[in-house]
Amino acid sequence: MRDLAEIGKTLQNYKPDEIIIDDFAKNIINKVFDQLSLIFPAWKYNWKTDKTLNAAKMEWTKAFNESGINTLAQIKFGFAKARKHESDFLPSPGKFISWCKPSPEDFGYPDAHKAMRDCFEYQDSDRYFSNNGLGQKTVSKRPLIVDLCKKIDWFAFRRMESNQADKYFNDQYQSLINSGYVEPEPSFDDHQLPTPETVKAGMSEQQKADSKQRKMDMIKDIKNKLRGKA
Repeated sequence: MRDLAEIGKTLQNYKPDEIIIDDFAKNIINKVFDQLSLIFPAWKYNWKTDKTLNAAKMEWTKAFNESGINTLAQIKFGFAKARKHESDFLPSPGKFISWCKPSPEDFGYPDAHKAMRDCFEYQDSDRYFSNNGLGQKTVSKRPLIVDLCKKIDWFAFRRMESNQADKYFNDQYQSLINSGYVEPEPSFDDHQLPTPETVKAGMSEQQKADSKQRKMDMIKDIKNKLRGKA
């Protein structure tokens, strides 16, 4: 069985008035429109004739292909959002496509700004223990943040302009979520990491001063990025 990405290839070499949608594509797009007509009772105001309805189906199929909506799972996610939409009228293809792309919050994960702050905190802890020859991090982070940090090219990230860096981080985060990522349960060792209080008690005065300065620098860096001044 082919997916919508394959179907889209058949559309690329045709002019708008020559587009041909094969049987499989028709079956999928018909199911989409049938479901949307049940969710939005005022759908008839959008397409009053068979001609306009068929033209709309062609446009929606092209929009799905161009936006990477090529699995039934994505479309089902869009239906779930559509059922929560407070309107009797059909959404535009762009709006429905946005519903087909789940956000991190939909899975109980932090939004992009919170994830970025957590990554900075985790990276700062990692640098501290590496620089001081210690074997454990002060910050025990959820597996999502650890896996996200591994995905980011931090060397490139820190050399980007603020807007470019934000987009890069958001794209990498969304890519991780869209890959079907399932956060693993924390391991037993994750619960055995020392608390910040325990670590602080074993630090020298110079180490405490260095740690305080790193935290201040980190907070300043975060604020600058969030304000677009980095």
